[in-house]
Amino acid sequence: MPANLKTLALPLFVWLAFFAVDAHAAIDNAGVFDSVLDRYQAAASGWAGVITTAATWLFWTLVVISMVWTFGMMALRKADIGEFFAEFVRFTIFTGFFWWALTNGPNFASSIYASLRQLAGNATGLGNALSPSGIVDVGFAIFDKVMDQSSVWSPVDSMAGILMAVAILVILALVGVNMLLLLASGWVLAYGGVFFLGFGGSRWTSDMAINYYKVVLGVAAQLFAMVLLVGIGKTFLDDYYSRMSAGISLKEMGVMLIVVIILLALVNKIPPLIAGIITGASVGGAGIGQFGAGAALGAAGMAAAAAAT
Repeated sequence: MPANLKTLALPLFVWLAFFAVDAHAAIDNAGVFDSVLDRYQAAASGWAGVITTAATWLFWTLVVISMVWTFGMMALRKADIGEFFAEFVRFTIFTGFFWWALTNGPNFASSIYASLRQLAGNATGLGNALSPSGIVDVGFAIFDKVMDQSSVWSPVDSMAGILMAVAILVILALVGVNMLLLLASGWVLAYGGVFFLGFGGSRWTSDMAINYYKVVLGVAAQLFAMVLLVGIGKTFLDDYYSRMSAGISLKEMGVMLIVVIILLALVNKIPPLIAGIITGASVGGAGIGQFGAGAALGAAGMAAAAAAT
C-alpha cells in the first residue's frame, strides 16, 4: 500500500505543480479582456470613414429620389407657389436633420455609451476603473490562492477546492464576457451601423435611421445596468476575498460560488429589462449580454458534486 500511495501521489503532485504554473500565467495575463476590447475599438473606429462614405452616397441618392417624387407630384397637380414653398421648407428641415444625424452618428453613439457607463461607474464608486478584466481578476485571485494552498496530503479537500475555484473563475469569466459583448457590440453598432443612417434621406425609409438611435440607446441602457450590477458584485467579491481564511475552506468557497452564480443571473436578466424601457421589448426578452448560463450551471454542478464526495 505505501508503494501504491507513492505511485499515485507523484503524478498528482506533478499535475498540481503544472496546474499552478498555468494559473500564475493566467493571472499575469488577466487583462486580456481589456486588450481584446481595445483591439475591437481600434478596428471599429477604422471603419468609420469607409462606411460613412457609403452612407452619404445612399443618403443623397434617396434625397434626390424623394425630391423628384415630391415636387414632381406637386407639379402634376399644379400646386401654387405657397404650397411649393411650404413643402420646400419642410423638405429642407427634414433633410438637414437627418444629414446632421448621419454625420455625427458615430460620435453621438460613442458619447451616449461613455456617458451612461460613466454615470453607472460613479454610482458604484468605481468610476471608469471598472472593466471586464476587473471582475475576472477576482476569479484569478481566488483560483491562485486555492492553488497555492492545495496540498497532496489533503487530496480530497484540495481537489474539491480546485474544482470550486475553477467554477468560480468560469462564472466570473462569463460575467466578463457578457460585459465585453455589450461594449464590443456597442462599438460595432456605432461605427458599422452608421450605414443605416443613410436611409434617413427619404421619408419612406427614415424609420430605419430612427431605429439606429433607438438601438444605440438600448445597448447603452444595458451597459448602464451591467456596470451597476458588476460594480456591486465586485464590491461584494472583494469583501469576501479579503475575509477568506488562510487555508482552504469549502464552506467559504461554497458561499463565493453562490455569490457569483447570483451575479451571473442578475447580469443575464436585469440589463434587458432596463433596455426594454427604450426598445419596448418584453421583460423576458433576450438581451445582448446573455451568455453562458448553461455553462455556469454545468461548472457549478461539477464543483458541487466534487465537494459532496
